[in-house]
Amino acid sequence: MKITDLNSAQDIGANCMLVEIGGFHFLIDAGMHPKKEGSASLPRLNALPPLDYVILTHCHLDHLGALPIVLRKQPRVEVLCSPASAIVARRILRNSVSVMTRQREETGIKEYPLFTYGELDAVEAALRPLPPLVPRTLRAQNGAELDITFFPAGHVAGAVGCLLEHKHRKVFFTGDVLFHAQETVTAAQFPEGPLDTLVTETTHGSTPPRDDITRASETARLLETINSTVSNGGSVLIPAFAFGRMQEVLTILDKARRRNALVKCPILCSGLGVDLADYLDLMTRKTNMVNFHRHVLQDLKVRSLERRYVPPGQDLPEKGIYVLSSGMLVENTPAWRIAANLIEHARNSICFVGYCDPDTPGGRLLSRKRGDTFLFHGLDYAARIRANIENFYFSGHASRDDLVEFARRCDPRSIVLTHGDPPAREWFEEEFAVELPSAKLTNPEPGKEYLV
Repeated sequence: MKITDLNSAQDIGANCMLVEIGGFHFLIDAGMHPKKEGSASLPRLNALPPLDYVILTHCHLDHLGALPIVLRKQPRVEVLCSPASAIVARRILRNSVSVMTRQREETGIKEYPLFTYGELDAVEAALRPLPPLVPRTLRAQNGAELDITFFPAGHVAGAVGCLLEHKHRKVFFTGDVLFHAQETVTAAQFPEGPLDTLVTETTHGSTPPRDDITRASETARLLETINSTVSNGGSVLIPAFAFGRMQEVLTILDKARRRNALVKCPILCSGLGVDLADYLDLMTRKTNMVNFHRHVLQDLKVRSLERRYVPPGQDLPEKGIYVLSSGMLVENTPAWRIAANLIEHARNSICFVGYCDPDTPGGRLLSRKRGDTFLFHGLDYAARIRANIENFYFSGHASRDDLVEFARRCDPRSIVLTHGDPPAREWFEEEFAVELPSAKLTNPEPGKEYLV
């Protein structure tokens, strides 16, 4: 098997891997780099061979965002994905067009949008949903055959790992994986092996796991912070990723309110995550990988946030819980604007519930201390941090120990590292050298072809 990592760097970015096996050419994902702009955010798609299929592991933009451009180049290629991903892919890409269009107006990036609403018809027509845990035989025009099986990967609604089998050779791609159940997504159900090749994500390679932190303990700590803040006359901002994390937070709040463990107050939401509630509800009814019901919004009496913002520095007139996009407090989003209202008032709390890149406003805020100055670029506002800033561990990625244990069980002859920054990959290189010394290890450089 030959693989080429088409991401522009060894990081968590424009995830896209070219795979050649048994006469087939696959792309595993076609993502867009969240920290880059314009065409620089895309994978290396200029020299693609004719593709047999694209395999979409899930619908986060760093795995999905460049798919319309792949289909523009090769309009007849089919996209294999889970049924849940087929439900939501077009809606997430539509939001991406809207965001890029707005960025063109605000920043003058003339390349935006990189694709149009009209091109989303081709994406929807190309999607071929495959039910998880059911093998499917693929046949090439030259008569070659290959079996493919999707396995639930946890992580986010619809996420799958992918097993390719050709002439008794087994190759497994983890995609982004979580081996523990979330409130709205079942845990990963991966094959036990043995495998010939394992292509594994490495997101948390540089993050030692903590035995004292569990999803249950973090849920209890989040609820305690919310209740204490609101009871003392403050408001709580929960910046949340629209796809997955916002629905999980709302489910946590709903369950707490049902057992009288949540303070009574208004709950306000905004952004794509509210719209996606309908899509996750549909996934729940059509698949067994998701557990979210739209009635949660009615039961919590969730209201939409009005976009008539009060001036920065002025506390919000309505106290409550604000669950808003975006998870990393990206500029010009509802969460970013509301943070500018809450941050200077000690009675308020800002609760992060997902990973924040250090270069984003959320990451920069988490690196500051109370009393430090925080600048809201674009609002011309420098705030003194007086609010309570908390970070809660609700990651959708497996710990490094869980990934090593999975690899041990699979006993692969070859391991390929992906989806991780250099320090994370280095940890896995060192760990696998000890735990699986006979396995051939590949940490692919971008654009370079490897035989694995």
